Amino acid sequence: MNPAMPEASLTALMHLLAEQALLSMGVPHPMMKEAPPANPAVARFYVDLLVVLKEKTESSRSEAETAQLDEILYQLRMRVMDLKPSADTKPGLHP
Repeated sequence: MNPAMPEASLTALMHLLAEQALLSMGVPHPMMKEAPPANPAVARFYVDLLVVLKEKTESSRSEAETAQLDEILYQLRMRVMDLKPSADTKPGLHP
């Protein structure tokens, strides 16, 4: 296995989805020169994917994975609340 690649795991998947959500919120990646434009609808989609992941893995996560997923979701939800809704987001679909 390539040493630069992390092991495929639930934690890696959670972080991948969280990173995509942050990029969609306009938060720059350390490898980027500038922040990408924010896309609130896409950011909410990635947060929703993490919620689906949480629901579908409810009985198979370790305590550490559960705590990490809960923290990721909390942090992303706090950031997504600060985003202005995009024109294509329908009212009432996202809390």
